[in-house]
Amino acid sequence: MYQKYYRRHMIKSAIIIIFLFAFAIISTYLIYKSFANERERDIDTGEMEVVFHSKEGNKINMTKFTPVSDAVGLSSTEYSFTVKNSTDGSVSYKIVLEANNKRISKDNCMNKTIPSELLKLSLRVDYQAPEAKILSEYLDNVLYEDTLEANSEEDYSIRLWAINSDFVIDRDSHYHGVIKVIEEGE
Repeated sequence: MYQKYYRRHMIKSAIIIIFLFAFAIISTYLIYKSFANERERDIDTGEMEVVFHSKEGNKINMTKFTPVSDAVGLSSTEYSFTVKNSTDGSVSYKIVLEANNKRISKDNCMNKTIPSELLKLSLRVDYQAPEAKILSEYLDNVLYEDTLEANSEEDYSIRLWAINSDFVIDRDSHYHGVIKVIEEGE
């Protein structure tokens, strides 16, 4: 009798352990898949594919106006992405940073936007040294123009920060931008 009870108890314990183990594996997989989907966002521009490596995708949001030095700005949040050309021909493109008018309209913050003269942007192409300029110095918001050879890719990272200046601005001011990769000739 004791042996029957022991066997029944072992079977119940084994079923519970198998169920918990299966539950843990499935939950871990679903959580990983959820974060993987948020981490990299693909945007197909036609002949090229653009993969943004953060959960924000191609959106840049600075919600606190805190002027910092260039050294601190160059270590701020990085918005990285990869441009891929999977075609058999070269493709010319440009990288543009525009105001995110949808977000500005949604937040009703047009009068709290940080002027581009007070923002500095660092653009790093592949593993080259980054180039930093005042945002207003970029003509027509074009950060970079290049031609990508067939079946190749390039990595980019952008950092954006408020510069130290004597300009008085409300601490609640912020910036909403969108990174766009536009194929030339479209």
